[in-house]
Amino acid sequence: MRKQRKWLIIAALLLVVSIFPHFGTAEGNIQVQAEEDTGNSKTETSESSTVTESGTDTAVAEGEKTEEAASTEAAEPAAAGEVKLYPVSAVKQIAENDSYEMYIDEKTGNVRLVDRKTKAEWLGTPQLPRTTMPNNKKFMDAAVHIKYTEGSDTVQTYLTKEKTNKLKIESIENGAKVTFQFVKEKLEFAMEYRLLEDGFELTIPEASIKEGGKAKFVSIEPLPFWNAASDKEEGAIFLPDGSGALMKYRASHPQFFAGYSEMIYGADPAYVTQSHENIDQMWRQRLAPKEKIALPVFGNYRNGVGSLGIVTQGQYDAKVNGTPSGIRAIPYYRTSTEFVYRWNDVIFIGTSGEIPFFQGDWIKGDRQTRYVLLQDERADYVGMAQAYGKYLQAEQGVKPVEQAAVPLKVKLMGGILRDEVLGKTFISMTTFDQAREIIDAFQQKGIANLELTFSGWSDDGLYGDQPDHFPVEKKLGGAKELKALAAYAANKGVSLYLEANYARAFSESDGMKKNKDAIRGMDREVAPSTDYYIGSRWNRDSRLYYWMKPERVISKHLNKELDDYAKLGISGVHLAYWGDTLYSDIDAKSLTARSETASAWVNAADAVREAAGGASVDYGFAYMLGHIDGISQAPLDSSHFIYNDETVPFYQIAVRGLVPYSANAINLRNDAQNELLRMVEYGALPSLELTYEPTTKLQRTMEDRLWSSEYTTWLDDAAKQYKELEQIYTAISNQAIADHEQLGSSVYRTTYANGTKVIVNYGSDQASIDGISVPAAGYVMQNGGK
Repeated sequence: MRKQRKWLIIAALLLVVSIFPHFGTAEGNIQVQAEEDTGNSKTETSESSTVTESGTDTAVAEGEKTEEAASTEAAEPAAAGEVKLYPVSAVKQIAENDSYEMYIDEKTGNVRLVDRKTKAEWLGTPQLPRTTMPNNKKFMDAAVHIKYTEGSDTVQTYLTKEKTNKLKIESIENGAKVTFQFVKEKLEFAMEYRLLEDGFELTIPEASIKEGGKAKFVSIEPLPFWNAASDKEEGAIFLPDGSGALMKYRASHPQFFAGYSEMIYGADPAYVTQSHENIDQMWRQRLAPKEKIALPVFGNYRNGVGSLGIVTQGQYDAKVNGTPSGIRAIPYYRTSTEFVYRWNDVIFIGTSGEIPFFQGDWIKGDRQTRYVLLQDERADYVGMAQAYGKYLQAEQGVKPVEQAAVPLKVKLMGGILRDEVLGKTFISMTTFDQAREIIDAFQQKGIANLELTFSGWSDDGLYGDQPDHFPVEKKLGGAKELKALAAYAANKGVSLYLEANYARAFSESDGMKKNKDAIRGMDREVAPSTDYYIGSRWNRDSRLYYWMKPERVISKHLNKELDDYAKLGISGVHLAYWGDTLYSDIDAKSLTARSETASAWVNAADAVREAAGGASVDYGFAYMLGHIDGISQAPLDSSHFIYNDETVPFYQIAVRGLVPYSANAINLRNDAQNELLRMVEYGALPSLELTYEPTTKLQRTMEDRLWSSEYTTWLDDAAKQYKELEQIYTAISNQAIADHEQLGSSVYRTTYANGTKVIVNYGSDQASIDGISVPAAGYVMQNGGK
């Protein structure tokens, strides 16, 4: 009878799986270990997945509140027709302060926080219904998921997977240290929880990582179900995709088979598979275009309870994960960070084909995430962004860069080499004298506040001999005329930046030697970088580049040119690639982690600011904030992945008032009106990329982005648009964003710290907001600048 009963229950469980409305596949391409069949006919509870506790500290958090623990031991009785819930398991108090109490689950190491005043709770794992599949309950109760490899495959596991695994809890100041031992794999590490005034901090100390056998860590994902929400709750996951994106909770949605999992600061060019697909020895197809993660954050909020995660250590080798409900038959939305300890790639040896390969040594350093807890009206993406902006100022020392006026940012292209039947010819697109004419032309149109960035000014123009930038190209006027242009611009109240490229050198450049100066990939060969055919995304090897070793290019090139910049009298240097691409170097002779590259660039940017007066970058990765004076082409959109519902200005709310940022060039827009409205909604400065000469002169050159750049073509349109926007931008100059709201299906309102409100209507019909008419495909401003 017992055996028949057992098989009937197994059959029933299989039937449930087959008809579950959100059943999906396992996440990604990860091999998940098979669960043991314990043969227990009863529904499995947390007690049935017992973990051996080794040396648990019984003296944790003296004076724990037994009444609180007792109150959570039993789940609330379910009403008629409702499913009963498992009791909350994190009941052992380990810390408290004026704001919060922290409790831990002694069997899993998961935690729960309670606000001492409001009694709001944040759970490390949601309180699950008793109908939850036993395997999924174990998976969701886990305080941490790990991935490891013993060769070519990656395996995911967690503590309660095997009964032999061990857990040890020790008290530390303001929290607890939890040591996880995976006995079968001979892997061990610890997580430390520390209570803070605004939340808590989770740290994985470098010293706790132990690998005693064949298994090697690939990644560690702490608190994978922190503040997770069911698909019936109100709220959303925030993902730092471009400017920001929301994955809203909803029970009715398409069946998803994978969620969001992207690297903080984008793909590493040293690894082929991070940015390519369909790879062989000769050809590589670039992945479809998508936005990057510029800020090391993630978050979620449900029913007025929110959490912002800030990755404070280890962010350079980490991913942000966001998983919609339905995957692995789990009807919960969740987000987390996944710390990577070993990257993998493919290599080719002879005719053996593609060989998967993992890093030998794990990436050193502590890993740490700070969780900022939010409630009520602050528990949304606006509150999260403001919390991160506060963190940037208070913890990272980012000081606001004040703008005296509202500039129009104009990037001018100097010159470039053009392929001829025999050899190459230098094509002058904007000389230094012609740049003066452009300044005068704009100012005569009423645009007095200009910020110029000059590219292609060095010997042989745009690609030339970079990373060498001096001497100045004589056919543009040489150093004498460039210095005169800087003085002329300053006299006119115009700032002049020079664009410099100390990251990605053209293969034909005389300024570098690839065997010494270029980074290397997993195969220890020089790592090539190419342009791609737009339609097919296949590599275009006729345009070959190399990424420069960070420390070497700074010491051998940039540092030697600082005095040259200072002598020119310019306003600053625009550092190409440093704000939108981050890479490592796998050269055995000069191993460089991404964290070391970022540190080198930050120090160099400070040196540039000191010598030249200012520094700016594109896109604006977080590690550059506090070390730059401006951001060009800041992210104003998300990637629009199918599981995301809305693009939001998280980046802008966090950064505005700290550093000025501009939108993509007016003359390079794909959708002129919508991109204009987005620029206004997000408070981004307008910009242009121009030349003095006709764009047709760029034929047969390597510059194929500028399909309309002659300044006379855009002068009148730019002046008209600037005058229409000047009143708004003057009112919001140096102002932080205080609020952002969606007022209708196509209507949004941005409120600034000084009370100015800007309403944008993307719709095809006029909208009425609080008695104010907003024209179709238009905008209005309230309060400031009446």
